[in-house]
Amino acid sequence: MKIFQRLAANSLLQEAKRLSHEGYSVIPVHGNNAPDEPKKPAIKWRQFQKRIATPAEIDASFHSRFTALGIVCGRVSRLVAIDFDDYQRYRRFCLHLPQYAATYTVRTRRGCHLYFRSDQLVPSHQFDGGDIKGERSYVVAPPSLISDFRYEAVNELPALELDRRDIDRILNYFHVNEAVHLVSGRRIRERGNIDFAALYGRLASKIGRNNALYRAASIAREQGMSEAEAERCLAPLHAQQPPQPGHRHENTAERILEAQRSIRSAFQGGVSWRGDREGIPNSVRERLLSTQKSSIVPRLLDALRLTGWQPDSFFTIKDAVGVARRVGLSRKAVLQALTGDRSIYNGRHIISRRYVEYLDSGGLKSRGRGRPVQLAFQVPSIGRLLAVLNVAWSPADLVRHSDLRTATSYRQALHREYICRVRPQMTLASLGGRMGVGARTVRRYNRDLRLRVTTCIGRFQVTRETVRSLPRRTRDVKKNATAGYWLETAAGARMPAWRHIGAKLLKAAGTGLWLCMRRPSRYSVGEHKAPALEYAPMTVAEFERLRALRGEMVEPAGLRERARAFLRKAKQAVQSVKVERLQLFFDTVAQRIAEDKVAETISGYLYALDASGAQVRRPARRGIAYRMLKEFGEGKVFLALREGAEESLPSLDGGGVDGELAGAMV
Repeated sequence: MKIFQRLAANSLLQEAKRLSHEGYSVIPVHGNNAPDEPKKPAIKWRQFQKRIATPAEIDASFHSRFTALGIVCGRVSRLVAIDFDDYQRYRRFCLHLPQYAATYTVRTRRGCHLYFRSDQLVPSHQFDGGDIKGERSYVVAPPSLISDFRYEAVNELPALELDRRDIDRILNYFHVNEAVHLVSGRRIRERGNIDFAALYGRLASKIGRNNALYRAASIAREQGMSEAEAERCLAPLHAQQPPQPGHRHENTAERILEAQRSIRSAFQGGVSWRGDREGIPNSVRERLLSTQKSSIVPRLLDALRLTGWQPDSFFTIKDAVGVARRVGLSRKAVLQALTGDRSIYNGRHIISRRYVEYLDSGGLKSRGRGRPVQLAFQVPSIGRLLAVLNVAWSPADLVRHSDLRTATSYRQALHREYICRVRPQMTLASLGGRMGVGARTVRRYNRDLRLRVTTCIGRFQVTRETVRSLPRRTRDVKKNATAGYWLETAAGARMPAWRHIGAKLLKAAGTGLWLCMRRPSRYSVGEHKAPALEYAPMTVAEFERLRALRGEMVEPAGLRERARAFLRKAKQAVQSVKVERLQLFFDTVAQRIAEDKVAETISGYLYALDASGAQVRRPARRGIAYRMLKEFGEGKVFLALREGAEESLPSLDGGGVDGELAGAMV
């Protein structure tokens, strides 16, 4: 056993010397020597974060009792390692960024280590599913033995060299690009390398191949692919995808044509991705203004865009304060937007942050303590804002530097651009809800911006039939007027829209009486004038529905009207029903009722008239028919057979019993 331990220690020492000769800073790790902490360094390794150990120090450090070694990451070794805790997480990384998969790879107990060489500063931090090993960290390297597991290299290619752009692309993949964004009601991923074959196959197994094709084509369109490129990529996949059970057989040519139609439909429909060049979407601004009741965060985001800061670029608090002061935001407001109560929405940072180490002229912080890290912030992309705030993409209205000076000017600019673009017909409360203000403030904005307001009024003519839709005035009504609607005569006189007033005016004036109701006004950009009136037709049902939405008690139709309607329908039903009446005798019962079990009063029944003229009904059975003949006499018992309303059967007896029978059937 000691011989094997000596051989393992020698191989570990030789590997440590080889790595040190190649420019790596190595340290011994306990391994099986400390089962409770097998990955803990066996020496004080702080000094080796800044320099590489000498051969003598390596000989003195690596003893036979240690079974593992570690490589110090960061600029001292020019090493950046990605530690995947899950092998499937590693596979997804290789699928989306295959250009970084061909590097030195080590298989661990749960996942993989990817090795890269770089001179860039990369702080160590965690991501969802692993760690990025940079400054002040180390990674366990082959041929370490920990808990009877041997670390081995599964891909012995040279470690890839990464520049600043490569580092940013990898970090954005873990912290930005994996955020799911809502664009026009669909969930898509940030621009990047997407394996559409895997995407289409995964969607087809869940939502069907046709839906999967449309969804994949939509994502391809959002990624910037042309229709021809998407067709070359997705049409063969759709043609090879097996159909679901029960689907009719289609040949390859039919499948290709079907794929072309679906891809063309995906590229023609919906809202395409506008990118990060058009500014902050209105949906993002409105969500921040309405939920936070503050304009600090959207004004800061617009200020960063207007001053040239690109998405995913990093800035400090000092940079943000310099930008904010140009547009009238104070340092206190900037701190609230970046680190205060305004910086978080539903538990997530609106503007993401990262800690980076201070650098000196030599690249390493070799002297003095100072502050170890400083806080850097990342300009959020449009996709991240949509994902964090959970809103769909919308157009971005233009704002200028002068519009960002105050909260009022910012809201007025958004209000002005929205009115110019949409010309909405909305209530003041709805317009104010977009910007987190009240109706009174919106009315002041309309006056200051000199917007044209058109008052819209819906109306219908009051007649003897429609006057019943007017509300009755009860004793608990405190005001004489009806809020929001009124009666208007041909002469222009206005009165409360109570039913008794409407009936009195209708009796006196006859025609020329209207029920008018105030509707949301229409707004447009133009010279501010006195509000113009615009009348539009309105139905009685719409009037009652709007009253119900306002919380008023809408009276149902009167009992007399409902009773009349019911009797009218019943009379129509009686007139449309035809019956066949058969007179029974003792010798005809067996012919008319073949069996003794005929359905009771469904397709037919027996009836007779008693001494008072009342009708006596019995089930249409043979035994009951004989008893009724004994009781009432021959020729006085009848068999009534019902027929459909569309059929008319002649009566065997032309007397007036049919009318009585029809009346009884009702």
